[in-house]
Amino acid sequence: MKPYVLLLATGLLAAACQKKDIGLATREAEDPDWIKLELPATIYSDDIGDMASAVVGDLDKTLLVANMTQVFSTLDQGKTWQAVRNFDRQVGLLARNDTIFALVAYGLNGQGEKIAGNADVYTTDFGKTWAYTGLLPRGYQRYSGIVRPLGQVEAGGISYRVQENTRPIPNSTSRLVLAGDLLRTAGSSQSTLRLPARHYLNNLHLDTQNRLYVAVSGLRFDAVTGDPITKKGNQRATVYVSRKPLP
Repeated sequence: MKPYVLLLATGLLAAACQKKDIGLATREAEDPDWIKLELPATIYSDDIGDMASAVVGDLDKTLLVANMTQVFSTLDQGKTWQAVRNFDRQVGLLARNDTIFALVAYGLNGQGEKIAGNADVYTTDFGKTWAYTGLLPRGYQRYSGIVRPLGQVEAGGISYRVQENTRPIPNSTSRLVLAGDLLRTAGSSQSTLRLPARHYLNNLHLDTQNRLYVAVSGLRFDAVTGDPITKKGNQRATVYVSRKPLP
């Protein structure tokens, strides 16, 4: 399942090269609907910056966020972060009762949906300590087959889904990665939720209060066209948290 991650990173890198550098404001007004969290600055790529890949936990308690190589923890609503595990690759996160699993394989299922699987490592104390599932009784048989879909969550009859957008690149077999859309479906009604800025959307999470967390790229995209806006330097992995439940 690893080739998908490489293709995604390559696609975003190509996207970042499509436009000249455009400066972004260093100070942003507080959004009325979303709280913005930024992970510590790490350089995944000079062109595409970093990306948040998975979220578990609760902003008011302990929150774990994975970027492209590490998992970070915050106990103070994102004011400070601590790196709690270096995986040297992108991982998914799955919470089951009091255990959080790191899913180390990425790919597509039979329906073409992005998935993460193979619960190789776990923590029962929100990242303070980690252990391999293979050391548990029948660990490989019990946990290697764990799979979770990415970019979709549901609660209270309302579902949220990340929609990826691309367009053909002239004289190329590749496609240009555009800004993603966040879709909300309630019954037969579907709408697109506004975020404070346009990004590549990676993953979703709902906490116990049904607040929605959106893990996105540090790379920004044009608000109108969805085209990438490249900006050398600090493009931190970002998470948006809805101020209200089930936005």
